Amino acid sequence: MNRRTFILLTGAASTALLRPPRAAARWGGRSVGRLRFELDDRRRWSLWYLGEEQPVPLFQTVTLGARIADRLVTLADLEYSTVGNRRPPGGESVIVRGHAAGVVLEAELFATTAAATPQAAIGVSVYPDRELPSVRGVRFFDVPADDVMPGGAPLLALVNGYDSRSGSRIVALPLHPDGPELVSYGALGLTRAARGLGLGFEAGGPGEGKVRISKEGLEATSEWAPGRPLRPEGDTSWLKLCYQPSGDGLDALRALFVPASPVDRERLATVPAPAGWCSWHELRGGVTETDVIANAEFCAGRFDRRFLRYIQLDDGYQRSAGDWMTNDKFPHGHRWLTDQIHGRGFQAGLWLAPFAVTERSGIPAAHPDWLLKGADGNAPIVWDAREDWGGRAYALDGAHPAARQWLFDLARRAVQEWGYDYLKLDFLFWATGDSSHYGGLTHAEAYRMGLGALRDGAGTETFLLGCGAPLQHATGLVNGMRVGPDVDASWSGIQTPARVAALRSFYHRGAWLNDPDCLVVRAPLSPSEAELWASIVAVSGEMTMLSDNLPKLPPERLPLLQRALPVAAAVGRPIGAVSAEPDVAPALVAGDESYRMRGPWRFRTGDDPAYAARNYDETAWETLPVPESWERAGHPGYEGYAWYRTRFSLPGTPPGRSAGQADGRTARLELGKIDDVDETFVNGVKVGQTGAFPPRHRGEREAFRRYAVPHDALNWGGENILAVRTYGGGGLWSTRRDRPANIWLAEGAPAWWTVVLANWEDEPGLVAAPLVKLGISGKRFNAYDVWRDTPLADLTDMVSAKLDPHASLTIAIRPAATRPQVIGTTRHVVQGAVDVASETWNTATRTLQGRSTNLDSRPYAVTIAAPKGMRPATCKASAPCTVTRLESGHAVLTWAGGEGKDIEWELRFRQSATARKGKN
Repeated sequence: MNRRTFILLTGAASTALLRPPRAAARWGGRSVGRLRFELDDRRRWSLWYLGEEQPVPLFQTVTLGARIADRLVTLADLEYSTVGNRRPPGGESVIVRGHAAGVVLEAELFATTAAATPQAAIGVSVYPDRELPSVRGVRFFDVPADDVMPGGAPLLALVNGYDSRSGSRIVALPLHPDGPELVSYGALGLTRAARGLGLGFEAGGPGEGKVRISKEGLEATSEWAPGRPLRPEGDTSWLKLCYQPSGDGLDALRALFVPASPVDRERLATVPAPAGWCSWHELRGGVTETDVIANAEFCAGRFDRRFLRYIQLDDGYQRSAGDWMTNDKFPHGHRWLTDQIHGRGFQAGLWLAPFAVTERSGIPAAHPDWLLKGADGNAPIVWDAREDWGGRAYALDGAHPAARQWLFDLARRAVQEWGYDYLKLDFLFWATGDSSHYGGLTHAEAYRMGLGALRDGAGTETFLLGCGAPLQHATGLVNGMRVGPDVDASWSGIQTPARVAALRSFYHRGAWLNDPDCLVVRAPLSPSEAELWASIVAVSGEMTMLSDNLPKLPPERLPLLQRALPVAAAVGRPIGAVSAEPDVAPALVAGDESYRMRGPWRFRTGDDPAYAARNYDETAWETLPVPESWERAGHPGYEGYAWYRTRFSLPGTPPGRSAGQADGRTARLELGKIDDVDETFVNGVKVGQTGAFPPRHRGEREAFRRYAVPHDALNWGGENILAVRTYGGGGLWSTRRDRPANIWLAEGAPAWWTVVLANWEDEPGLVAAPLVKLGISGKRFNAYDVWRDTPLADLTDMVSAKLDPHASLTIAIRPAATRPQVIGTTRHVVQGAVDVASETWNTATRTLQGRSTNLDSRPYAVTIAAPKGMRPATCKASAPCTVTRLESGHAVLTWAGGEGKDIEWELRFRQSATARKGKN
């Protein structure tokens, strides 16, 4: 056996822990450190960052191996092993290869030498030796949380959900001993003391990448579930890593997901993100052919068809899942509908759930062998039972050749026969699950084969949007991806999509084009709430699909949509999204004190007003864990009324109040999220309600319940009763607040930023940040209120705003100049990204010249900052313009609505009388 003590990626062996690091490389005029692997004499790997100062450990003495049958085979277990080096393009590798457990195991530890950020990768390949054993996957590391990027600060983890609807969250590590285990799928972001580490699992292999997070630490594996014999040609799984010495885990993930190929980078950086209209979020399953035509007509009359391209029909048109022909609400059929959409100048989109087949489609009865089977390999999985879809719903097995051919034919028919240009592929997670696949393939292989058949059938020119999709293995097969849960036109209904859009922003223009879900602006969203959501969607630079029933939208809401189109090419990023707030709920908060409600929680289905009373005895009720969906706690499939009750004690005197003193202050009940309506009582007193009960049912599943409780309703010094009446399908399912990021930033043009400041609270609040934290440096900046179209006072080192509840401020920021310059226009939310194609200053003639492009039919205005002593004089333009000088000294050029043609303009300035007098 080779007895080298340490093997370094530089190609040399050493008995010292570290040799003097190389000088940092240069990249784009700045220093870039690099990563370096080491192996000890037990073949455990360590990873170090070598920058301009002392080496920084990221991982130390980690065991790497593969699970062969029920055994973990590590590099230390290999016989006849060799260790060598090679220099693949762009980096250096150490290769460890040997025999064990009837296989040949090869590990490659690769570090880049030519990248904008320090990156590395670990690949483990398993080849057959004397037999074809069952391989269950690869374990890359299993380490305590304190050993990752060790340091004094807490380790924060960006935990990625499995599919595109399951979302992401930030947690502090190590986990509480009583906390549940978490799993991050496909990617993980880690942050400690302003340093970031991103981990991502490669697409295309046999395994599903997971990082299990428990009180013991973090374990990264690629699970080749449900386990299968090794292929004769072998199998490989890769884990990629990226380190940000100054940043956070989200920054590291963003750098990690930049495509390695220059061609792919250019393509994803420049391809326009789709914008259009989708039928789902107001019309839902009741959509009709007439509805689609009416919205297409509205879009043709109110939006520029250069920028709003798609009219997409969603769920509700089909005879059944699996029989995707139109039902009676669409009497003219698919081809007639797409002809109507194309005739109005748009492209046509269609929603499909391609792996779903229901009884009414006839496929389960005709082809039972196509269906995805349970773990026992016998009975097919019943995913759902929905009458509107056609009864019991099954899933196709993407590993079955005939099922793949059916998927291929479906996509080809939708594009070539029915005439659709865009396919939204939903419920893709049905292709995986606790199941076995035809031919013994893994979940990842079957899913990718089925999705690949859809891609091949649709052709490369068709835009494919993944939805409800396992994320890791969709890379390279879809053009766009929904990255969060369904949006809803309510305050709670935009918060989770806004949060996930931030935490999954690293995928955008790296793996695909992100879809944050639709831009909706109708009531019950208030005007300020709708403006906030429109601002985030616009600044994110992600797909922008509208989904209000537009002919019925109040006219004053329409500009919120028009100003978000086209999708800006600038890639927005959240600021401060990686922060973990402690879970307080369920608790009563009074002053600075918090009184946790630790249960037990009693539960009963049904409804009786008596359950709210303080003196009701609930001891005969069953006990349920909180937080947890009641479906997972013993009531699967139940939907209806249910009650929770729990008891909690309070001290004798409220915080901040002397004994016997009375005042009118209130405490605050932090309750959590309820699926999906609640009415809450403390000691028999109703303290709040969220949503509406039947018959006017309106759910608020994502709303965090926070209710004011009068002090005189509480029994200070004794026992108190909390009673919660609910209606829905899950009950008290979460106690996490999960606030969205309150600052977003996009650079629409060089040194021209648009910043969104958002107040997600129910009380007024200050939102502020140093400009340097936003990556903006300088001494003085012009500022412009984007939605009010007014100049603001110049900024120096901070951007801040005192905001009303549920409100935002969108500001354009540009370094102040010694000459006049444009600081904002009325065309788009993201300033500098869409309309100002050129801007030049002629010193000799004191003339600012510009060209405005991508205009629509709305009136248009340009606001210009002028230094002291300069006043606007005359405007010349290719269309009649008006010049106005504001009291602040700014100049505003305005044009009446036109045909959307480009405008060439110039504004001449003259010295003010005061300036001339001072000069003389």
